Amino acid sequence: MARIRFVFILLLGLILVAGCGRSASPPKASEPMSPEEAALDIVTAIYTISASVNEAGPENWETLETYASGLQDPARQNALDAIKKIKSLDYKVTWGVNMSAIKEQYGNASEFVILESPDGQLRATFGGKILKRDKAKDHAEVDPKTITSEKEATSSDVSP
Repeated sequence: MARIRFVFILLLGLILVAGCGRSASPPKASEPMSPEEAALDIVTAIYTISASVNEAGPENWETLETYASGLQDPARQNALDAIKKIKSLDYKVTWGVNMSAIKEQYGNASEFVILESPDGQLRATFGGKILKRDKAKDHAEVDPKTITSEKEATSSDVSP
């Protein structure tokens, strides 16, 4: 009887140990970031850290670059390259954010948008989220009659 109990406990232990190493559900595949999104992610992190340390957001690109220059390589070079890319793309930036005023006004500073692309497709929040607007929703629906009449006009212009 003792042997059966021992074998049962041993098997139960092995089953539990083998089951603990597996995840409950397979990890969700995330879509890879574009170079612009990756640069935006880095700049957002630098902006957020700078604002948290200084109790206010950076005042301009030079302030952000100065803060990034204080990082150690390779993070420094990656940060400076990302800043250069986002700056060259003419992102709209909310400079000089007063952290306590944002927290009082919005309650949750992590939802406050600090960077936005010129076309509004990409935005970054103080919380570090990159928000993408769906381009498919931005396109107006095309009237099938318009397409047909355009084809007819084009085909009548080409006739011999």
